[in-house]
Amino acid sequence: MTAPQIPVETVRHDWTLKEIQALFDLPFNDLLFQAQTVHRQFHDPNAVQISTLLSIKTGACPEDCKYCSQSGHYNTGLEK
Repeated sequence: MTAPQIPVETVRHDWTLKEIQALFDLPFNDLLFQAQTVHRQFHDPNAVQISTLLSIKTGACPEDCKYCSQSGHYNTGLEK
């Protein structure tokens, strides 16, 4: 079974259960290939996003990653 070929300019919110199941049924590498194809239409395929941990020792990182105890959005008892 192949996944539906949807024009990437179209953002859809009306997926049918059959279309979603077709995506789940794809072999992983085929799904990865389709995702890369769409990604490359909008982003430089050779660009690498670099992320860093900010304020890791202070617990005052401005990001709210939910899983990270370094986020300044949680009361950790540290003075800021």
